[in-house]
Amino acid sequence: MDEDKKKQLVRTMIIGGIVGSIVMATKSKKNVCSCLKTCTKKTSTFINFINENRSEILDHIKNTSNKLTKAIDDTNHDIKAITENIKHLRNSSLQVVTAVKETKGELMSLYEDCNQNQKPKSNITTENLEEKKDV
Repeated sequence: MDEDKKKQLVRTMIIGGIVGSIVMATKSKKNVCSCLKTCTKKTSTFINFINENRSEILDHIKNTSNKLTKAIDDTNHDIKAITENIKHLRNSSLQVVTAVKETKGELMSLYEDCNQNQKPKSNITTENLEEKKDV
């Protein structure tokens, strides 16, 4: 290709790019404008609704706030009750463990006393038993 044709091709591409950009910007502008108009209408409708129903909305928010406060207070009360029950269970379990240890000690001493007071009823001892097994 000659240089004139190359220059003409480059000029055509540049002009086409500029024209295409202008066309796209115009279409995009229309889309952006329509979107902004829609958003503006929706926002103004929402603000009008809030202005017209302000007292009802505030009453609803207050009721919701009161319900939430009551639920939190009930939860705090339940947590305190659970904490007290846990403390009571700890104390009770410690008492049970202490009582079991005392009972074990008493049973061991009774067993030892019984073994010391008993006399063997026969002449069989562990040595005699081992001799009889061998026979």
